[in-house]
Amino acid sequence: MTAAAGAAAVPTATDPARPARPASAVEFGIALVLLAIAAATSCVLASAWLTMYLGPVPMPVSVLAAGAWSLFLVRVASTWSDRRIVAAFPALAWILTLVALDLGPGGDMPVPVGLRGLALLVFGGLIPLWVATLRVSPAPDPQRR
Repeated sequence: MTAAAGAAAVPTATDPARPARPASAVEFGIALVLLAIAAATSCVLASAWLTMYLGPVPMPVSVLAAGAWSLFLVRVASTWSDRRIVAAFPALAWILTLVALDLGPGGDMPVPVGLRGLALLVFGGLIPLWVATLRVSPAPDPQRR
């Protein structure tokens, strides 16, 4: 038997004759926890870099980065399930992290009250939440739950 014939007989994950196995509840839960960790980390980093200045001019580039990353997380979550709450989960975790940061101990508010803080909330949390709840999910995937 040749190497080519032996390699062709082994089924692969992309083999159309062999359907993909759906993710188990444990795998799905771990994926959601990892998405929440990514969203919380994004929120903390965006809050830390929110007060960045370029000379005398405020440059809140972390607002755009947080928005793009949150939209990416929502997109990833929406590919795993048809349920909108699953797609909205990263945005909800992001918003809860922002609230927890501002209600933290000692009365510290790392996110300033003003336009930059509002922009961070809107771009990092509310727009991805809106996209997750109103948008149609991507094409069906056999591994969706």
